[in-house]
Amino acid sequence: MNTNGLLMVLFEALELKQARYYYNNSLFTGMAISHTDGVVTSRHMYKDGVKECDYEPPYLNKTTHAILDDLVDCTTDEPMYLNGERYTGTIYCIYPKGRVSSEDVFVRGMHRENTHFYYNSTAIKELVVESVVNEQFCMYEIHEWDSYGQLEYWDAEIECIKEKLKGRISFRLNKDFSIRVFTVSGDFNKVLENSEHLACPYFPAFERVRQLNSGPIDTFNIRFSNQLWAHEPVIKQLIKALQPKTLTINHFSSEYMNLILYASEHNTKKLMIFGFQEEQDEANLKKFLVQQCPHIELII
Repeated sequence: MNTNGLLMVLFEALELKQARYYYNNSLFTGMAISHTDGVVTSRHMYKDGVKECDYEPPYLNKTTHAILDDLVDCTTDEPMYLNGERYTGTIYCIYPKGRVSSEDVFVRGMHRENTHFYYNSTAIKELVVESVVNEQFCMYEIHEWDSYGQLEYWDAEIECIKEKLKGRISFRLNKDFSIRVFTVSGDFNKVLENSEHLACPYFPAFERVRQLNSGPIDTFNIRFSNQLWAHEPVIKQLIKALQPKTLTINHFSSEYMNLILYASEHNTKKLMIFGFQEEQDEANLKKFLVQQCPHIELII
């Protein structure tokens, strides 16, 4: 994914010289926002100081209403209010000298999509996108990059609109582009099944990281997974590929014994448990480790 964004500024930050527009003494290429008392009246694209066309936001929720952030009434991060009502539209946050720091889309006051930029740069810092897959599912993506365009964090979550079904896959990277923590939770397989609907699909993102650094990762984190028996083959594939040094499990039950044994055969030396589903699970786990995986350090 291209991590370079547009140079976005307020129109009044531009300077007209010999029929061309300049920004900081350079011919302006990017998007300029015109507004009246904070309400955006136009968004135009410029190239080499000449206006070319209207700006079209890249988001999936394309809203027609747009404002500057100083109009928003918000005592907490969400929901956002405008004139006492939950706001639907785009909000632009402004740096000094008229630079736009973020372009955020809200639907009924709730944050749905955004692009945040690094200060004094067109490098994208964060991208958040929501997309409707079909009548059943919505997908949410978060991407974070450093100022050099290197991916630092990737997160994809899928949610069933009508039922209580959620799934999530995420990974966070080290400075050398190796995976530090890889997390799966809930019905994460639904993310895999629908990854073609993501702005940054799971498989290309994961393969790109693995090609750059294929060494063992620090931590594989399994948060409570519904129907573990159905997800176990995919989790094993990930464990084999990632070779995690540490395996963490939330809400441990005896179902996980087989996965722990498998992980012990693929580089795992430490097991961290955050909560047990049944009272006898802790005693059963300790007995299992002594008999089957004595080399694994248990942290509870």
